[in-house]
Amino acid sequence: MKILAPLGLWCALALAGCTTVSMGDEPAAPLLSGETILCETADVAIRTGYSTSRATDCQTLSKRHFVLNIQPEAMVDPNGISINDSAWYGFRVAPKTKSSVRVRLDYEGGSHRYNPKVSRDGQNWTLLPSDRVKQISDRSVELNLKPGADPLFVSAQEIFSPASHYAWLSKVGERTDATVSEIGRSVQGRALLQIDIQTELDKEKPYIVLIGRQHPPEVTGAYALMSFVETILNGSDLSEQFLDSFNLLVIPMVNPDGAENGNWRFNMGGTDLNRDWGPFTQPETQAVRSALQRFHTGEDDVAFFTDFHSTKRNLLYTQADEEPTIPAMFTRDWIAAVNARLDEAEYPYTREESPNGGQPISKNYMYGSFGIPSITYEVGDKTPRPAIAESATIFSEEMMRLLLASPDNP
Repeated sequence: MKILAPLGLWCALALAGCTTVSMGDEPAAPLLSGETILCETADVAIRTGYSTSRATDCQTLSKRHFVLNIQPEAMVDPNGISINDSAWYGFRVAPKTKSSVRVRLDYEGGSHRYNPKVSRDGQNWTLLPSDRVKQISDRSVELNLKPGADPLFVSAQEIFSPASHYAWLSKVGERTDATVSEIGRSVQGRALLQIDIQTELDKEKPYIVLIGRQHPPEVTGAYALMSFVETILNGSDLSEQFLDSFNLLVIPMVNPDGAENGNWRFNMGGTDLNRDWGPFTQPETQAVRSALQRFHTGEDDVAFFTDFHSTKRNLLYTQADEEPTIPAMFTRDWIAAVNARLDEAEYPYTREESPNGGQPISKNYMYGSFGIPSITYEVGDKTPRPAIAESATIFSEEMMRLLLASPDNP
């Protein structure tokens, strides 16, 4: 692995510690050095302040009954656009007795979207049973928690912190053909890292470019990106053939500040980064633009782009078939090849043709700049995690096969 910054520096810039994990392992547990007590009684304390946690304030109704107010980082972005309703929350229940604890979540500026996940260690997660989640209204739910004697994490999705991203990137970067480098810093000074895979430095090959985590809560999209990348690098005959003809560039964590602070949508500059591909007003999008400059200058070619996200269902936003791409009709053929293999019952998804328009999003920018297939890959919030990995593997394999077979590429 070639690196342009020492791993210890990345860990420091993550502001959450760094633990090396192998590909496919659970994300590293959050470090709790920044924890603060939000509410405390003789029976229990409610804590936040660790990586990805979020609750604005706390009201104590009794020794074991609390109300947490959940607010977004801002109601509108600098252009006056309302924040997306991705009401993220995260807190830890630290019991002093074995009694159950009731916590009501009251949302301001959003509604209850994510089914609560609970964990003892911040790594192994289960859904809180539905009979312990009482829906009061769209903007209020009450959770009946049974922490027992040990602290209990409660989170909108599994905790997948910037430190976990850095750890995964570090593991992938152990390859001898990998270069991990810092492309810039976030608003709060966290490292923005990319990994560049080139099996032959003296051979010109077009790039596949993959990015992720522009929006903080979108954990399922991050899981899909990892499986997609790991499939390209898994050493199979298809992988080896592909890397003989293509290079790979991955920027897996575009918004580390937002994830670290438990934001709903924005970076710490109050901006939706996937609406900033054109203005490029934020350091994060400016860094990504600089990393892509090699394709504008002609120093390197780019053949395919995907931006990984999460939403309420599985879908792909693509160019319309009548929009010319290089290779021609790639997305139509890719979808057909995937559908021939993918179990629709296990991973139902839709393709939505989204013609290139005026919205300054990554898909539009990459297609408008280079005319290549540029996909927004959305994964459902509730999609089973094994199905995310299996489907991403199939999408990745069929992408490789089609690009290898295309007369437009080597």
